[in-house]
Amino acid sequence: MDTPMSSEQMQSAIKELQDTMIVMAHIEKRQSEHISELLEFRTESEKLQMQSEKFRLRTEQNLAEITDKLNGLIGYVADQRPDPKP
Repeated sequence: MDTPMSSEQMQSAIKELQDTMIVMAHIEKRQSEHISELLEFRTESEKLQMQSEKFRLRTEQNLAEITDKLNGLIGYVADQRPDPKP
């Protein structure tokens, strides 16, 4: 059979519950802040990834153009050489 709590025990239990609720509220606030930071980081990462992809595509295009020009120059120089005499 349970015995009723004394006034002091009741006050102690209430204080403990209040302290626990304060700690829980602080933890929830920190978690919310952390989630916000993670979302901001994700957004920035996605922006950087898109910029990187654009840069990669532009670099590939430039490389293809340089390769075409170099091949054309090689062909031009090869056609300018005098034929070797037998």
